[in-house]
Amino acid sequence: MKRLIVITALFFCFASLQAQETTFWGKVNRFLTKPAVVDSSHIYQPKPGFSLGLFTTGQKAGFDVGVDFDLKLDETHLLKGISTYGLRESLCKKIGLEVGYGNVVLGYGLEVGPRSAEKKRAFAFNILGKSWGVRLNFFKISNPFVSGIVFFDEDGKVSSEDEFITEEKASLRSLSIDGYYVFNNKRFAYPAAYKKSLVQRRTAGSWMLTARFMQGNLYNSPQASWNTYNLLDCFATMQASMGGGYSVNFVPWHKDPVDARDKGLRNLTINLTAMPVLTVFNYLKTTAYEMNNDGQKTGEKVTKILCYPMPNYIGSAAISLTLDRFYFSTQFTYNWFYFRSRDAFNGQQYTQYEADDIAFRGAFHDWAVKGLLVYRF
Repeated sequence: MKRLIVITALFFCFASLQAQETTFWGKVNRFLTKPAVVDSSHIYQPKPGFSLGLFTTGQKAGFDVGVDFDLKLDETHLLKGISTYGLRESLCKKIGLEVGYGNVVLGYGLEVGPRSAEKKRAFAFNILGKSWGVRLNFFKISNPFVSGIVFFDEDGKVSSEDEFITEEKASLRSLSIDGYYVFNNKRFAYPAAYKKSLVQRRTAGSWMLTARFMQGNLYNSPQASWNTYNLLDCFATMQASMGGGYSVNFVPWHKDPVDARDKGLRNLTINLTAMPVLTVFNYLKTTAYEMNNDGQKTGEKVTKILCYPMPNYIGSAAISLTLDRFYFSTQFTYNWFYFRSRDAFNGQQYTQYEADDIAFRGAFHDWAVKGLLVYRF
């Protein structure tokens, strides 16, 4: 609450300095309220000023991985197996407050209702401009781990199958940074359905370029490792992706304001964005602990793997409604990032057996829905 009060006070200070263009804070104010260069027949820019908003979100994130391997029973007998791991949160529900001035908005939300995870930390930072933008998302989840193991006989039929839910907590951490560039940025306002600073007057769209960096870590629980032949204890991935797609704003209803205070402004905008990407760099690092028959750690094996380039997906959709100085928006975002190891590796020891031809595949995934109500002063 103290942070929110300080942020609100700073924004009021900025608002009070609009006339002081020659001072340092006046220059900051000029930067925050600088109008965009647009085609006014397609885009309307409300007068910059202070805004206050309420939002609610529902979001869910998780990680799934499968490990294919052969378990050497002796020199002539192999068991083919698949070990699976999954860590995800329940639906995370938040409410919060946003304060904005000019082109900048800061928000703070609190989780409500049943907790989505035993422990969770999350942070997001977005710059959504008409020409370019950057999004940064970080989350860390600690929850019970779901793991399983399946063995197949020589005919490929399932010979045994087990699933485990650990009482011990595993930890998942993810950091992603992605950016975009809009080609038709004078007639198409990509942020129009996501924030209140631009209003799309007429239907328009544009091709877009995007790039993303993602880094994730999974710290397995000792119990889950023991249940699944100790194939995976710590997992890290680093991905770089590039791609592009198309975004369009449909405007079924628009009415221009009748005065400088936006009285009479009416607008309904629907945005659809699809941006497939190719993960050109995909690096995995796995750590598996060597255990004896009593389940005690005797060593560890670290393996570094380059993965195949993989197609992945970034998508979003939003609907915004503007009535005079009120702005309402409903937003949906979806991310899916898949990985698969290029080469199998050998030599993981588990008790008296050895696992060979170990290969990894899996995905990081998250989605979110946000409702936002803003009043522009």
